[in-house]
Amino acid sequence: SPRLWVPTLILATLCLVIGLAPGLISNSLIAPALVALGIQDYALDLKLWHGFNTVLALSATTIGLGLGLFFLLKPSLNREELMLKWEKYSPLAFFEGLGSLTFRFSSLWTGLVQNGYLRNYILVILLFLMALIGYGMWGNFHPNIDFSQLLELTFYETGIMAIMLSAIVFTVFTGSRLTAVAAMGVVGYSLCLLFVFYSAPDLAMTQFAIDTLTVILFVLVLYRLPKYLPFSDSRVRVRDGIVALGFGGMITLLALGVLSSPMVSEVSEYYSANAYKLAKGKNVVNVILVDFRGMDTLVEITVLVIAALGVFGLMKLRLKSRERIR
Repeated sequence: SPRLWVPTLILATLCLVIGLAPGLISNSLIAPALVALGIQDYALDLKLWHGFNTVLALSATTIGLGLGLFFLLKPSLNREELMLKWEKYSPLAFFEGLGSLTFRFSSLWTGLVQNGYLRNYILVILLFLMALIGYGMWGNFHPNIDFSQLLELTFYETGIMAIMLSAIVFTVFTGSRLTAVAAMGVVGYSLCLLFVFYSAPDLAMTQFAIDTLTVILFVLVLYRLPKYLPFSDSRVRVRDGIVALGFGGMITLLALGVLSSPMVSEVSEYYSANAYKLAKGKNVVNVILVDFRGMDTLVEITVLVIAALGVFGLMKLRLKSRERIR
């Protein structure tokens, strides 16, 4: 079909024409491309004949050696057998061995990382984040916190922290899923109370609603699951505990680093000055969520809706007896 050979003919013709007269594209194609890339100082010297130089000598040597090998070394069974003995050291054998090694490594890596267990995925993500953040903090972390600038702990803040720690202990060591969900809800509500104490009631109300919805969804899902079963031994739990403590400690160090860094208030001042002027809203936090970061909030709402639909679909799923996996 002409649709197969005409494009090839066009490319071959262009290669022949441009090869014989490369000046046709030097000013019309290559020079504008260099300018578009920001290269101002360039020298184009495209031509078919550059005279007798090293490149021409190397090309002539290559052609001469090839012709000599062709005329002097005639094919024979002895030479073929000799070449077969050294075939395992050939570039083709090296390339095929590298491909086989890559395939075996990919199978091992997939079985180790992408093995279908959610807890392993979370473990890999946390370890990678710890390595990445630790590498960034190595030699660059110098916290200098002025404790005199920090407010003293009040009795209600101390009480909230005690409740939060107790709930975390219950979450980790309980043998009941419902108890763990309830304890996590207590942790979330404690954070909401801290928001209230630090003059963020709108954020606290949002967090109250999210925590309540999350607890209800977890309870509805767990109601359909079988009884609590231990899927890990003591060594795995100790490993997970060490990783959790290490990740939490690193986040704590990051928070201390943020406290010790100078506060830049340009962004806060911009939001404060333009919340009412641009968005016609007096609540700066609401204006940030709905207007300045409206797309982010919309995506978060979309994710929550998709998750809710998925949970609702699982709750209402009724499989026939022949469709169930036994």
